[in-house]
Amino acid sequence: MKGAFTRIATAFRSLAGFALLAVLAVSAVGLYQQRDIPREQAPPLVGQSIGGQVLDLQQMASDGPVLVYFWATWCGYCRVVSPAIADLAGEHRVITVALQSGSAETVSDYLRENDLQFPTINDPSGAISAAWGVRVTPTIVIVDSRGEVAWVTSGTTTKWGLQWRLAMTD
Repeated sequence: MKGAFTRIATAFRSLAGFALLAVLAVSAVGLYQQRDIPREQAPPLVGQSIGGQVLDLQQMASDGPVLVYFWATWCGYCRVVSPAIADLAGEHRVITVALQSGSAETVSDYLRENDLQFPTINDPSGAISAAWGVRVTPTIVIVDSRGEVAWVTSGTTTKWGLQWRLAMTD
């Protein structure tokens, strides 16, 4: 019995060590991918949404945190994250930027076909995303009421995780 317990404890320590290493590796990759995103004042973001609405990040942020979502129609991870962003857009201030996803009509069709309802600025050349230092999609930036970057995450994330980050931002 003691031998079995020792083997289980050893296996658990090995698994815990592997899990810690995996978390550290994923975190390091995420930080590397986000290295050019400003950590203080958010870059300007003003534009007309595909639906015709004028979106101004600084103006929106004066009323509280804004979630800025950089995504693409061709991004596999975005297919998982976008529905959560659409849900959050009903409760929070959200601006999305469609990175190199084609014409406004193409992006509009994609949003309609996937039942995604969030305000989207089209970035066909990638100029907006480049100004923000975005290297991968999806990238989510939460900007606080002072216009400063409060949170940055890349890759998959959950609606719950984003709600928590928004709640922790003034």
